[in-house]
Amino acid sequence: MFKKTFSYLLKPLEWHVYVLAILVVSILYLQIVISPLLLMSFAGLFAFGLFEPQVAMVVLGLCSCVGLGLGIWWAERVRRTHGVITFHAYLLSTPEIEGWRDSSGKVVRKRQYNNASH
Repeated sequence: MFKKTFSYLLKPLEWHVYVLAILVVSILYLQIVISPLLLMSFAGLFAFGLFEPQVAMVVLGLCSCVGLGLGIWWAERVRRTHGVITFHAYLLSTPEIEGWRDSSGKVVRKRQYNNASH
């Protein structure tokens, strides 16, 4: 009886943790998508200084679509190769403290030279 009641009390907490995890991963994924979108949109804003407003709006829309496509492609590539959480952890890491890492995530050590080779 106690185990079943305790189990019913823990289920909402588990759901809360799952919802938070999905929310965090979704926000980090969107950050990867939005960065090229914003860069391309800012590049498209220069069209207003070069073209008429109607043409500049089309150029801005095309640049934004290209940025969105690049953002989705990059985010999916990151998700499949490294993982969204691992990618952001790599971006926020401090290699001076934790050590430099190669593309597979292993710590890179300084090369040890022989005294004979110098």
